[in-house]
Amino acid sequence: AELQRRLEVATFARQLINDTPENLSPVKLAQQAAKWLAELGGAKVSYRIIEGEALLAEQWIGIHAVGRGSERPPAMLELDFNPLSADAPVSVALVGKGITFDSGGYSIKASEGMLGMKCDMGGAATVTAALGLAIKSGLNKRVKLFLCCAENLISGRAYKLGDILTYKNGVTVEVVNTDAEGRLVLADGLQAASATGAPFIIDAATLTGAAVMAVGSNYNAIFSPQTEVLQLAQQKASTVAERVWP
Repeated sequence: AELQRRLEVATFARQLINDTPENLSPVKLAQQAAKWLAELGGAKVSYRIIEGEALLAEQWIGIHAVGRGSERPPAMLELDFNPLSADAPVSVALVGKGITFDSGGYSIKASEGMLGMKCDMGGAATVTAALGLAIKSGLNKRVKLFLCCAENLISGRAYKLGDILTYKNGVTVEVVNTDAEGRLVLADGLQAASATGAPFIIDAATLTGAAVMAVGSNYNAIFSPQTEVLQLAQQKASTVAERVWP
């Protein structure tokens, strides 16, 4: 039964990642993730999708900036799985990078580097599938999920090198490479996750080629300022034959 559950959620994630960038727009990614989790969690799941200019109204600056160059609007999915009381504390917050296609923007990628960029929403698929597996396995904790969804494309509206973004918390960021868009969208998701008060935040992303340089293609790179979290991740990964390295 456990293997069957893993198969089902891995298949969901794989199909989402393998979908073409034309089929999977940022809003559609958010919708498909929310719909699947709502089917699994029923009334325990509630969510909303913030898209396009509404992101600016709520000061989700990074997702909006990265996604505004596309004709298809960027979006943030905020999803709450709560099997407990309405005022129950959030135990875990999950954040996923959902770049449905990454051209690199004006810091444009070469063709060989761009070919696999329909998979740049792999982090969003991973945390969605993880929550789905936990729900299928009888999760009895409140978990919030945030997906940061956008297409990083070039147009007259695209963000540019030299632009300065002022985030919700007052931190300013100067754009020096538009192909470093992952950290810009995740900054919004991590702020939203932090605001839940969750003592544990897990963020998954296809974030940087430097990770591949560091640990190769047979390992997942993990980072945490807390040694015990790194050890927990390595311990859990080993039980399912995954390789992770800090």
